[in-house]
Amino acid sequence: MTTKRRRRIWPAILAVIVALIALAIYLFNWNMLRGPISERVSDKLGRQFAITGNLNVRLGWTPTITAEGLTLANVPWSKTPTMATLQKLEFDLPLKPLLHKEVQLPRVVLTGPDVTLEQNAQGQNNWTFEKLTSTPAQSDASSPAVKLGQVNVDNGHVHYLDAEGSDVNATVATRNGLEGASAAIDIGAKGAFRKLGFNVSATGGGVLDLRDADKPYPLEASGTVGQTRFAAKGTVTNPQKLGGLSLNFNLSGQSLAQLFPILKLPLPATPPYRLAGHLQHANQVWQLQRFTGRVGNSDVSGDFAVDLAPATKMITADLKSRKMDLADFSGFIGARSESGQPAPPKGDRVLPDNPFSVEKLNIANADVKFSGAQIVNASLPLDNLQAHLFLKDGVLTLDPLNVGVAGGHVVSKLTLDSTTTPLKTAVDASATRLQLTQLVPDLGKSKEASAGLVGGKARLDMQGNSVAKMLGSANGNVAVIMDGGQISKLLMRLTNLDLANLVPILFTGDKPVPVRCMVADLGATNGDATIKTLILDTDKQVVTGSGNINFRDEHIDMALKTNPKDISLVAFRGPIDISGSFKKPSVRPSLPQPVGRAAAAVGLAFISPPLALLPLVDIGTAKDTPCAQMMDEASTHANQTPVSSHKTRP
Repeated sequence: MTTKRRRRIWPAILAVIVALIALAIYLFNWNMLRGPISERVSDKLGRQFAITGNLNVRLGWTPTITAEGLTLANVPWSKTPTMATLQKLEFDLPLKPLLHKEVQLPRVVLTGPDVTLEQNAQGQNNWTFEKLTSTPAQSDASSPAVKLGQVNVDNGHVHYLDAEGSDVNATVATRNGLEGASAAIDIGAKGAFRKLGFNVSATGGGVLDLRDADKPYPLEASGTVGQTRFAAKGTVTNPQKLGGLSLNFNLSGQSLAQLFPILKLPLPATPPYRLAGHLQHANQVWQLQRFTGRVGNSDVSGDFAVDLAPATKMITADLKSRKMDLADFSGFIGARSESGQPAPPKGDRVLPDNPFSVEKLNIANADVKFSGAQIVNASLPLDNLQAHLFLKDGVLTLDPLNVGVAGGHVVSKLTLDSTTTPLKTAVDASATRLQLTQLVPDLGKSKEASAGLVGGKARLDMQGNSVAKMLGSANGNVAVIMDGGQISKLLMRLTNLDLANLVPILFTGDKPVPVRCMVADLGATNGDATIKTLILDTDKQVVTGSGNINFRDEHIDMALKTNPKDISLVAFRGPIDISGSFKKPSVRPSLPQPVGRAAAAVGLAFISPPLALLPLVDIGTAKDTPCAQMMDEASTHANQTPVSSHKTRP
């Protein structure tokens, strides 16, 4: 054969070989590769992977590969043997980029994906592949780069389970079906999240936007978790890790306490609330910026941040309120249930007896500032509340806890230690320049009411898991002092049942009586506050008090006795008894002494009518009290460190 003929025949032979190869590839049974591919993927993931349906390749410069019936096994500890199934996977694979060690997937279609995501009580999850994380990554030179193009999801389903009571089923699909590179993701989820009803819908941006972790990805979501309703719209820079989250949000619910199982935030029980603001998340720090809203009848605004890093677990906030209804925040002292409804004490009790949540006090550390300009309150005139709360390792400190009261100020510090059982609480408070007419509004109805300024001091140590238990175990001292002022003469005569001097007042009008001093000195032991000194000294009379206030039993047993400094011809001079429960106390004259005086007068009247006045004559022998000395003693007692004498009670 000549060289010329050989040159002519080789191209024909080569064409035949290529045709035979193409024919072989065309006629090749691609299902023969299912086993090797499954073994390769199983080895890489450390989980059993299988292609149970047809494997087909449509040839061309950009082959289309289709695989049906894909399954991936679950982790050994799961009760569900299969983690994921996929009815059909179809993708295009251009050949030319492979020559440059680059894998391009310009079109990927997932039909009927069904994925189960689980997390157990030990914190393990089934979406972390241990073999992948434990195997050193290949060098960039040997690992082909993968570039994703259009990704479409049709009729996807995700089932999420965890040990905290979550059981959520979600549907996932691209909004425009299988057409369009910018097809958005639609998600609808229902079920239970941490044992709370869960119903959420969300829309993401184009699927292609997920390729760039540094590109903000648009996200819009709304729904309900339990009784909490939310709506949010914004962007997330890294959807896989919720990094760079930036959303405008609206949040509402029946009680802020219901956010605890959702966000693990130790918030108190409140009436219904609604909040709106800007939410950001980066590096495990969640921030609610410039939020405004209402809690019950109170407005609230400010900034709130939560750092969930295990080493810190820190809550910081700077909150403000222009008008604050104190009843809206009664959950702080256990006067509301977790649902936000008022929780009155059992029976005839008045002190809140709902126990504090020790779990909430130990969930994170906190540094929270709060200021309230106008304080709405049914019993005391309050304003200008300033509080700074620290919570560190289960020990809560309010320092300062300052509030304007009745034209004056109360400055206090409170410490609550939840690391002990029961909780231990210490209170150190002082009051200055409180106006008596504002403390007791009924006095202010008379022009002759007292104009004195009241001060006080209290130091108490307590233990217990509710306000009722705390006050029922209190040890310490309380002092209240008023120096100067004036009080109604009519009121003073009534306390002595001084009929002779009362009648002229009714005809000539009430007049002020100067007050020399008022001193109240109480010492508490195991919740029983005993009156050491209770005295009101005026130019006309000296009123003294005795008895006790038992916070453990919520019972009052007091007596007020008046000793006049002037003469009265008709004075029954019976002490005033104040007794009964906190809920229904009674104030009435003590009958034995007035009745005894009246009986003696009647008896003497049978002997001689003029003698009937003798038992009713009060010559007024009371002397001025040493006000300065008594005020100093009360102040000294109140400044003493409480001596613990707690007794273990069943």
